[in-house]
Amino acid sequence: MAILASYKKPLTSGCILVGFATLSIVAQLCLGNFPVDLFCFPLNILVLALWMMLITMMYRDRGNNACSRFMLSRGATWLSLAIMVALGVTLGLEREPSTTAWPVVLTIFFVLTHICFIVLRGWRNAKGIRWRFCLVHIGLLLALGAGFWGAPDRQQLRMAVHRYPSNEAYTMDGELRPTPYTVELYSFRMEHADNGAPTHYEAEIKVDDKKVMLFVNHPYDRTLSEKIYLVSFGTSPYGERYAVIEIVNEPWQWLAATGIIMLIAGAILLFVQGPRKTVSGER
Repeated sequence: MAILASYKKPLTSGCILVGFATLSIVAQLCLGNFPVDLFCFPLNILVLALWMMLITMMYRDRGNNACSRFMLSRGATWLSLAIMVALGVTLGLEREPSTTAWPVVLTIFFVLTHICFIVLRGWRNAKGIRWRFCLVHIGLLLALGAGFWGAPDRQQLRMAVHRYPSNEAYTMDGELRPTPYTVELYSFRMEHADNGAPTHYEAEIKVDDKKVMLFVNHPYDRTLSEKIYLVSFGTSPYGERYAVIEIVNEPWQWLAATGIIMLIAGAILLFVQGPRKTVSGER
């Protein structure tokens, strides 16, 4: 009996891992990629609130809930680490990784759920709030969760910028989405290699009555959540050159930035204060 008990947790983690992988593969084969666009604001906020309420209820009933006990176990931690590493390696090996595939979505959802359970259990002890613990774990939760729950609200637009003001931008599917501001091209410079291929190009544009320089991979931060990239160029039928910009709007970016700041602050406290001293009888 003792031998069987010692194998119980590894077997449980293994069964959940197999079930998780099977569910992800079946969903991907039957349904295709996860329908991220269906969960844009305000539906993602509603689902997030329901998810947090469900986790809180399950945590309070953890004594009678096997699922809650597993999410608080060391096996769930190892399982989270294993699937995150597997996911990172898989996406890294793909030429064009799909972040909307069911295995990716379910993996991140499982990890976020596990972190929430850990935060509920350990955010305070008999001495009060555990600030280092909260900064690190809640920071990780915010940084990872902002990208997950905010993905449906992410907007990516393309715009051809000419030497006259325009606000006509298009989604990647070709749908017209006018911007609340106009963009105008002032100058465009390009450098070529010996074989005539372009090696470098830059553009000076006017956004919100402000002139800015755009370089490839050097975006202009219009706001905390919106960036403007120079991605390409073209020539009109009249021989006039124009720039192609990409406007990326991520409304949840501020939440991710907050999480990263909390992670850094927690790491600094861990380094400065050193390991926590264990008091006799304290867990």
